Amino acid sequence: MASNYLLDDERVVRLIPWGKLRKDEDDNVVGVLPQAFELRPDEPYLSSTWCEYFSGAQDQQLRCAIEAIRNSNLKVGGKAQFAVGLVREIRQLVDARPNAKKIRIIHEPEEDNEAHAAMRHWPESDVELFDLLAQSVWSMLYNSEAADALPTSECACSERGQGK
Repeated sequence: MASNYLLDDERVVRLIPWGKLRKDEDDNVVGVLPQAFELRPDEPYLSSTWCEYFSGAQDQQLRCAIEAIRNSNLKVGGKAQFAVGLVREIRQLVDARPNAKKIRIIHEPEEDNEAHAAMRHWPESDVELFDLLAQSVWSMLYNSEAADALPTSECACSERGQGK
């Protein structure tokens, strides 16, 4: 099967654990820490979940992507949040780095998440880049309550999700 590269106007969601959220002195979430975008030692790519894999309106697609994460093998803590990023903006920042390899964001389904997307050629360590991503591209956050307030749908696979 041919690779299904995500389009510039599509969105991805990433789970941000409580410990990787930026908080003020009262523990109110004010953003994402750059560490949320660091690869683990054995990770060949950064994982995310593709919203447009699902059919429906944008808010329904986002809710389905969040539910896909919740229903996966990932541990979603009660204080974790979900960051939404636009593919175009992620690509622009990552690809603009000195000596960067062109990032590829590809639909790569996993057993526990059919909407999984891999961000290949992700930099292994670039704190300045990760901080820029955290403060701009990945700054739209949904806590559990906000995610639950999004409209639901049947979360059917879209034609794009099927590779059409």
